[in-house]
Amino acid sequence: MNSQIKALFGRVFRNTGYLLSGRGAMAVLALGSTALAVRTLGLEEYGILLLMSSFVLSCAVATRFQAWQPLLQYGTSLYKAAEKKPFHTLLRHCIALDAAGAVLGLAVALFSSVWLGHLSGWAVAYGHIPLWYMSVILFMNTGCAMGVLRLANRYELAVLADTASSVVKFAGCIAGFFLSWTLRDFLVLWYGATVVAFVLDYGLAFWVMARTDKLRGFRLLNVPWLSQIRGIWRFTFSTSLDQALGRLGSRLTVLVVGAVLGPESAAIYNVTWQISDGMARPAQMLTPALYPELVALRDKRDWTSIRQVTNRILQALALFSAVVLVVATVVGPWLLHVLLTVPWTGTRTLLLLMTVTAILDLWDVPLEPLLVSLNKAHQILIGRVVTMCFSLPLLYVLATAWGMTGAGVATLLSELAIFLTRLIPYLVMNRNRMFEGKPGA
Repeated sequence: MNSQIKALFGRVFRNTGYLLSGRGAMAVLALGSTALAVRTLGLEEYGILLLMSSFVLSCAVATRFQAWQPLLQYGTSLYKAAEKKPFHTLLRHCIALDAAGAVLGLAVALFSSVWLGHLSGWAVAYGHIPLWYMSVILFMNTGCAMGVLRLANRYELAVLADTASSVVKFAGCIAGFFLSWTLRDFLVLWYGATVVAFVLDYGLAFWVMARTDKLRGFRLLNVPWLSQIRGIWRFTFSTSLDQALGRLGSRLTVLVVGAVLGPESAAIYNVTWQISDGMARPAQMLTPALYPELVALRDKRDWTSIRQVTNRILQALALFSAVVLVVATVVGPWLLHVLLTVPWTGTRTLLLLMTVTAILDLWDVPLEPLLVSLNKAHQILIGRVVTMCFSLPLLYVLATAWGMTGAGVATLLSELAIFLTRLIPYLVMNRNRMFEGKPGA
């Protein structure tokens, strides 16, 4: 590797280390919170809590604009060149995207809660989701704040909010365990943890802006709020819809499993995925650290370095994937038994299926940010839409026929299709040595 590539990897792995430190703490706290909540509420009521929170989060992610991506895609060169006026307009544009997505998400939740409550089975025994809890959607969008922290290379601050939220949730679960909290009490706790993360994310972003010369003079009043950069809306809708469908798909999967197999099975399925995904999470943290570097290389039109970086990361992921599979086979069933007090019998097959799914998702780490940075976001979106058209019906059919194993098989096939929609365009570009794509001026 030349000195430029070595420096790039140094920055990527340093920033990934910051993200990993926060995610590692979050994973441990999340597992502890799950164990305490299950023992306080029981597996069935915890399943209801999971379904309610999954519904609210699904409405949020389905309407969320990924505001950090246009900020990095179009703002990196403006930020480095200290072009304050167009950059500040872009920043306000991204703040407006966060706010619009939150309001739209709340509206979707209010209109769909009654129907989905009956479908999932919680409305009969527990009533509809309280209106006050659905308003937590207003505090779930912090994409612009994340973009500011990543643009300023302050990755050590980008993990503080989520870590603090996990600490609040874990401390509340400890209190709830000893005080015998009800389902409503846990909903209040989940709400408070989300608000803590929101306040910290935007608070840190504005603190960074106040300390950075390039961002001084930023205002919210009597200034334009929408950027006129060519192609920004197409890019924003493509990336946001792809991310929304991806996250919405994972949440809807839990809801479908709950509707077909019941709340207990939904809880087992969700925690199994958390374990599998958690084992692959360290490598997945490369994505937010890698994306700004790929944008910078794209702006320089350094296609050789882009190709070298992508190939080396894919080689490293091959070794990491083998380690993840071995660890999941040995440790996974025991961990699932400890968390949910379910027997090992019947969980090992599901765990292995979900682990292979997480590994396929892991191989997207260099491919998706590369394609997005080269303005191929619309191609990624088309692949996502086509996949979802068959994945959810397939999940329903296989879960009905084969239970939890069928749900695992359907999830694996869906992720394989997503991976191929990323891999094939990259292989074509790599073979033809035709890396192109630059954002509009």
